[in-house]
This record gives sequence, C-alpha cells and structure tokens, in this order.
Amino acid sequence: MAGDARDAAPGPLWKRLAWFVALWLAGLAAVGTVAWLLRLWIG
Repeated sequence: MAGDARDAAPGPLWKRLAWFVALWLAGLAAVGTVAWLLRLWIG
C-alpha cells in the first residue's frame, strides 16, 4: 500500500518526544491509580 504509515518519514523530534512523554505519564497515572485503588480496597 502506498499510503502505509510505515512508509512515511518519522515526525520531528519534538513531536516524537512529546508522544513519548505523554504515553509515559499516562502509564504512570494508570499504575498510580491501580495502586491507590488497591490501597483503598486492602485498607
């Protein structure tokens, strides 16, 4: 396929870093939320 995303050049460095930071923060928030809920549940 000519329009495949894998054929496209990667975006600018700042955009890739922004995605990396956003996904890292989302993962950290998810782990923190699960830990907080477990702490509430266990007591």
